Amino acid sequence: MYFGSVKFFKHLILVVVVILIALPTGLAFRFYDSQAELRESRQKLYDEVTRLHKEVTNGKRQLAEKETELAKQAEQLSAAGAGDLSPESIYYQKLYPDFYAPQSYQASERTPGTVYLTFDGGPSSNTSRILEILEEEGVKATFFVTGQSDETGYQLMRDIAEQGHTLGMHSYSQDYAKIYGSVESFLDDMYQIYSQIREATGQTPTVFRFPGGSINSYNAGIYQELVAEMLRRGFVPCDWNVSAEDAAGSSPSVDQIVRNVMGSMDRIERGFVLLHDGDSQSTTVEALKTLISELHGLGFDFACMTPETKPVLFVYKD
Repeated sequence: MYFGSVKFFKHLILVVVVILIALPTGLAFRFYDSQAELRESRQKLYDEVTRLHKEVTNGKRQLAEKETELAKQAEQLSAAGAGDLSPESIYYQKLYPDFYAPQSYQASERTPGTVYLTFDGGPSSNTSRILEILEEEGVKATFFVTGQSDETGYQLMRDIAEQGHTLGMHSYSQDYAKIYGSVESFLDDMYQIYSQIREATGQTPTVFRFPGGSINSYNAGIYQELVAEMLRRGFVPCDWNVSAEDAAGSSPSVDQIVRNVMGSMDRIERGFVLLHDGDSQSTTVEALKTLISELHGLGFDFACMTPETKPVLFVYKD
């Protein structure tokens, strides 16, 4: 009988010995393989960290070099009289080196009892008649003009200037979305109308009006930069505190235009009246004599804006 015999127990002991030898050996080989995999994973991780570190170091070095370059440019421009420029703003302050008013910003003259009639959106087919009425009434006004494409528009600009009115910048394209896409886009557009006024009249404009006013739904994120940059260049911005509400599309009557203006005059010392002289503003032309007469009746004098005129701005109280 095999089971329980001496031979059986010899075989059993042999099997146990083999198991006791084989099991640790197998575990050892398995442990070695896992350690090799771990070492390989650690090496890959180390290599990746080393690569990323080199990229970050190179990036920092390139950034430092760029900052140094911009700082040098700012220092050079500052020495040339362009002001104290930061790397963040230098990209648009360098644009159009001839786009400056002939004087630094100095608008502080405040004359109570004065009305400034301002016309936006022209010149147009209505501008000549407006000029005739102003001449008849002995009144000077301010025209914030837009881009012109023919000699007729150029001649109207010359007529405005030659008759002693102020010719200011409003917009070249009137494309609000484009104009207010960035500070650079705004300067692009304004420089075009600035250049056109100079080409047509030989005069350098000193005052301007933001399309839609200094704060509107298109420039809400950049209006402070726009105001600051134009002031830095010496230009005088001007909003309005009285509106005829005669913009294209509304088509108010003559009586309504008069009411819109006169209804605001009892609460202000100086009136910057927003009017328009586009092709569609025929009722504005018809209302002009009545407006001038009634404003005179309230004791107001009339003047056109100059670089010394303290403007009204939506950002600041008059």
